[in-house]
Order: sequence, then C-alpha cells, then structure tokens
Amino acid sequence: MNREDLAIYPFTPQFQTIYNPTLVHPMSAFISRQSYRNNQLQRNKLNKLNVENLYPKRQHDQRHISLPRALQAVKKQQIEQQRKVSLYKETTVSLAYSDSKNDDSIVQKIDKFQNLQNTQLGTQPDLVEDKKTIIIDLRKSFSKVNGNNKTKTVLNNILGVQQKRNDNENEYFISIMGLQIKASKLQEQSFVRTKAHSQEKEREQTKQSIEIRESITRSVQRRRESPQSKIKNVSQQSMRNNQNFRFSLNEYASLSRDQLFQIKLLNYHYFLFMVSTQSNFYVVPSNNQIELQFKVGKGNNSLLIKETFKQRWWWTLNQESENKELNFIWTQIKVPQYMNLQEWSKESIQIFKKSVSTISADIKRPKKLQSPQSQKKTSRFGKFDDPLQKIMSDQDINELKSIDKSVQGFLKFAEKRGLKIIENIDKIHNHIERNYHLGNKKAMFHNMKKYYELTKQDLFQHLPVTFHVSGVRDKSYSQFLEYYKEKKGNGIWIVKPGEFTNRGNGIIVCQNLNEIHRIVNKRQTHSNGKPFTYLIQKYIEKPFLYNKRKFDIRCYFLITQLNNVIRAYWYEEGYLRTSSEEFNINDVSNQYVHLTNDAIQKYSEAYGKFENGNKLSFAEFQRYLDKWHSNEHLDFYKDLYPQLKMITLNAIKSVYHKIEPYKKNYNFEIFGLDFMIDEKFKPYLIEINTNPCLELSSPLLGRIIPAMVENAFRLSIDTLVPPPESSSWPPNKKHLLFYDNLLENNRFQLLFDEKEEGQEIRTMYSNQINDDQIDEMNEEEEEYKSDDD
Repeated sequence: MNREDLAIYPFTPQFQTIYNPTLVHPMSAFISRQSYRNNQLQRNKLNKLNVENLYPKRQHDQRHISLPRALQAVKKQQIEQQRKVSLYKETTVSLAYSDSKNDDSIVQKIDKFQNLQNTQLGTQPDLVEDKKTIIIDLRKSFSKVNGNNKTKTVLNNILGVQQKRNDNENEYFISIMGLQIKASKLQEQSFVRTKAHSQEKEREQTKQSIEIRESITRSVQRRRESPQSKIKNVSQQSMRNNQNFRFSLNEYASLSRDQLFQIKLLNYHYFLFMVSTQSNFYVVPSNNQIELQFKVGKGNNSLLIKETFKQRWWWTLNQESENKELNFIWTQIKVPQYMNLQEWSKESIQIFKKSVSTISADIKRPKKLQSPQSQKKTSRFGKFDDPLQKIMSDQDINELKSIDKSVQGFLKFAEKRGLKIIENIDKIHNHIERNYHLGNKKAMFHNMKKYYELTKQDLFQHLPVTFHVSGVRDKSYSQFLEYYKEKKGNGIWIVKPGEFTNRGNGIIVCQNLNEIHRIVNKRQTHSNGKPFTYLIQKYIEKPFLYNKRKFDIRCYFLITQLNNVIRAYWYEEGYLRTSSEEFNINDVSNQYVHLTNDAIQKYSEAYGKFENGNKLSFAEFQRYLDKWHSNEHLDFYKDLYPQLKMITLNAIKSVYHKIEPYKKNYNFEIFGLDFMIDEKFKPYLIEINTNPCLELSSPLLGRIIPAMVENAFRLSIDTLVPPPESSSWPPNKKHLLFYDNLLENNRFQLLFDEKEEGQEIRTMYSNQINDDQIDEMNEEEEEYKSDDD
C-alpha cells in the first residue's frame, strides 16, 4: 500500500504526527476509496481554495491557503504547546471505517465547501460569509473533546483529536475527520505513571491501616496493663522462647523504640547478674541518676580507655581529682596510695590465719578423682552448646535460667541464695595487689618452677630452659655451667635482666660462654641499692618460621578480684607478631631478626613491608599452615591453642595464693602473654606482661583490642557498677546502650575459678608459703611502661 492511499489530508498536523518516523511507527490499515468519496477528495487536492478574503489582508502575507492549511493555522498554537510539554512513546494504531452519522455530516460540509470553491468567480461578500460559517462548523467538530481521562489527554496531546469510548465493544477509538482510529497500545508512559501512582496509593493506605490497627491495639493494652508490666511480660515471653537473647527484627518489630530499649537494658542487667552470682554478690542497679568519677593515666593508648567510658554516661572523667574523690583509676602501674583506700576483706584474713594443722588434715583426706567428662571440659576450647558455659558451671546455668527475668527477680534470687547485696561500689582499680608475681620475669619463673615441682611436671616442657642467677658465685650459675657442658653444641643463649625487663630492654643474645660470663660477672646495682640479677635462658635455635621469619604469639587473659573471689578468663582472640627480616641464627646482633617486640621492630626499615604493622591473625596463620605445611596436617586451634590455654592456667595457679593476700575490694587486671613455638610445633611461654600494649598499630589490632577491652569492662566494672534502671536514663543517652548480643559476643572464657580450685591449691601450698626471695618486691622493680610502648 502506497502512502498516497492513506493520505486524506497529508499536510494536516495530525497526519504529520502519524507519519513522522521519529515520533511513532508508520501506521498500516486498509482504506476504501469508495466510502470516502475518493473522486471528490482528489478534486479537493487539485483545486485549492483561495481564502485570501477570509481574513483581513496583511501587507506581508499575500498567500493563498488551502483548507487543510487553514485548519493547521487554527490549531497551530495548541499543538505546538502540547508538543513541548509532552514526551511521546511509540504506539501502534489502526484505522477503521466509521458508521457514525457525525462523520457523514462532516463529509457533507466538506463537499459543500468544495462546491463553493468551484463556483467561485470572485470575492463576493455572500460567498465569503458562507465560507466563514462552514469553517466555524469544522472548527467545532475538531474542538469537541469528551472526558477527563488521563489516557485521553495523552492521546489528545499526541494527535490533537477527539477520543470516544465505545461501550458496546469496550474499546477506545479516536475520531479524526470522519475516521475511527482504534488504539491497540496505549501510551506507555502514561500507563507506567498511572500504575506507579496507584501502587503508591495502595502502600499509603496499607501503612495507614497498620498504624491505625497498632494504635488501637496499644490503646487496648494500656487499658489492660501498665507499661512496666507490659514490658516485663514481653521480655519474659522472649526469654522463654530464647534464653540466649538472640534478637531479631522480626521478633521485636511490633515494639516501640522505648520498649526495645527496655528489653535491651534488661538483657544487659541479666548478663551482669549472672557474672556477679559466680562471685557470690549482686549489685542492685540504681534508680537515680548517678555520677561516678574516674581517672585515666597517661600512656599506652589512654584515649581508647576514655572512648570506652563514653558509652557509660554514668561515669565522669575527672583528671584533676584526688584519690579520695575517685571511684576508679586506670594507670600503667598500680597505685599503692589508692589501694590503701580500698576496703579489706575480713574473710580473706580468716582464711590466711587458718591453722597449719587444719590444712594438714585436709591434705590427708582422699582426693576426689575428676571424671573423664570433667577433665575433657577443662581442656576443651571454643565449643560450647550454650554461651553461658563460658562464664559459669552447668548447674548454675540451669538454675539461673528458671528465675524471673527482672530486677526484682534477680534481687529475690540473691536473697534466697544468701548472696551479698551491694548498693554501691566505692573504689575500683585496674591492677591487682601483687601482680608482679606474674609480670616480673624472675618472679614468674620462680612461681611456675615451684608449682611444677609440686605437681611433678617438667617446667621446661612449657618454658625454655632458664636459670636465675645473681652472680658467678651463685649456686644457680653453677647449675647452668653443668647444663651447658652437658649439652654441647647448644651455644646460643639469651641473658635478660631480672628487674626492669620490659620492651626488650637489656636483652642480649650470646653465642658463647665467655659472653655470658662477662655479663654476669658485672657487679651492678639498681638505684634502690639492690644488686642486678639475670635470667639466663636457652634460645630457641630452631623456631617455627612464617615465610622464613621469626614470630611470637600474643594472647590475653583477665583476672577479676570481686567480692573476695578470684576468677580468671581467657580471651579467645590473639595475634602473631612477626619480625621484619629473615631468620638467621648466625647473625645474633641483628635485633630485627630475633626480637619481635613492637618497640624494636617499628624502627626497622622493613616494618610493615610484609604484614600490616607486622601483625597476623590466627586465621591467616592457619591458612599458611594449610598451604605450606599440608603434609604435616598442622591445626593451630586443635594442636596448639589448647596448650597455650593450659600453660596459662598453670601460671595462674602458681600465683593464686600470692597475688591477693588481703583481697582488696574490688580490682581486676588485663594481662598479655607471649608464646613462641619451635620447629616441632611445640609452644613455650616467654613472658607475661601486666601492662600489655593497647596501641592500634594495624587494622587487625583495631578490631581485636577495643573489643577485648570492652569485654573486660563488662566482666569487671559493669558488674560492679551496672547501668542504672531505665527510669534514670536521660532520653539523649538511650542510644548509648549496647545493642549487641552480650552473651553471643562475649569472647572471654572462664579459665580459673577460686570456688572450684582454690582450696586444692591452698592445701598444696600449705607448707610452702614464704619460701623464696620473690615473695616481697619493691614497687620500683615492676614494669613501669607497657611492653610495646
């Protein structure tokens, strides 16, 4: 079909729009010439009507305008405006014959107009008037637009024509000059907008209906019960469903923000209550706004401690206050003047005054053998069916799960069990009284040596071979010489100062006996007048290497002394500290090869070249083992990690009877341990630090250390001073509440509990008290700075 077959008025703007390929597709249809009086229409095309006298003649316009162009002039402004504001989408339309009487009348008017044009001989006034009348009628037929439908408006913008609805066929038609054009595809843009609008309206209606339903439900509940009882019931129901507080958005979606805050706070109080019950006390949360003062000493990332306290708004930082005014102090070394202000425990004095005869009688009693199940539990690491097993015994877990989960329920349980009810804590310190028994290298060596002798274990299976000497005439030095001569070929030893031994200071690697003799033979004294002592320790000549470089393992544990009960917790995460240069046993003078302390390695030019901050996670180390030691099937968590935990437990047991002789209320301390492993994947404890480094020198430490400090605070400070009750929380402080799962995210595991193992250790040491030179040490012999500062 040719284009001329469809061209009724090809120059009209309507058909220009249809034929324009940039706007719409070409339309295809069948048109019968007979029905539309083809002959007459062809004459209209050939014989143009002179409409010069239809309008006032203008000087610049002398043209003769045809009927279609006259109609175009009439509709020009409207169409141009519609084109500017409308964006067209592709659509397909089809033409159909029209049976409308209105179409016949239009054709008759056109014929009449054509007859006037053919018979016109001049510009007679009567003909002009007839032409005007016909044009007006044509304009009316084109200007009729029915309905306010948006789809009709869009179609009118596209074609500038009339749109009608055929109720019989339930279809849309467009009337153009006597034709009915059926739209087979509506305007896509209008359809999308209409659909989006309807969907948005439905969402708004649904949201409104939900809000109305919730408001009605809340109003009914307010009539039935008070807010406190409602929160209590909701929390109890949640705890019955899940004892471990695994919160989910779906479970608490119907609660308001304040109700969710109440449940989270109750969860926090419940966690602290369970920790405190293991030390036979309970601190009642305050129902008034309290302000406790604390002070943080300089050094060792004191900013981290201050930031951790910011979430505890009931504590106020006061760096200028005196010890009497402070409730807590955090310092690098303990402050004896502050400890003297703490309360002494009468119960601890009675225990230490216990007669030797009574203790001897305890020794003669037959000891109960541990069941295989209990022995397996002490050596098990990291696998618990219930997170509560990390911090308490199974018997206490079952009993605590059955209590009423509320502050009143906690208080009732404490009174029933005879726990000590505490309303406020006055003095807290971040150091225990005689921490040097662990932190000082010579003290740790002597304490562990005595414990391993009493338990009939080989100390040097867990510590490198060590001798503590005060000079060349010391008995221990003679023992060293005998061992040295017996073990020929082992010529590499390390000499460490017995005092002031932090950050790797004073450590010397010696290759022969003459170097060791020259150091020990020096007669030196400290500023306090005491002579120097030395630790001569066997160097691990064949260490296990990571990418040909030496490394050690840093771990953490926490000791709490709360209400006369000493407990120790092992922290699950640690890291490896790598050296900057490849290991070479022949180059003993290069500290960057042999010493992994940050205080030394950070000055190396290769520091951070291989690992960020020379730090490596346990998981990364395991991946290294899987890749490069797959034949040995080495498993860090199964083969090595339980041994690190066991060695630490032995170290704690060796000093339990010494570290808190008077059991001041209330203290805690974070300790850092350093281990090394040899080529046979066997661990050795190198040292314990009372003031471990808290600097965030790498992204790995930025993840481990703040979480460790936060976990330690929850088991110590927050247990002693729990968050106030909800009524005391200012509205602008509620966002500071911990929204994590306290039980699931607790990374500390109970390692030692005085209630379970204390009596056995006291019995074992009954005849061994005050037996060596390191029972009493001056404060200046301790580590004054962090090990890695």
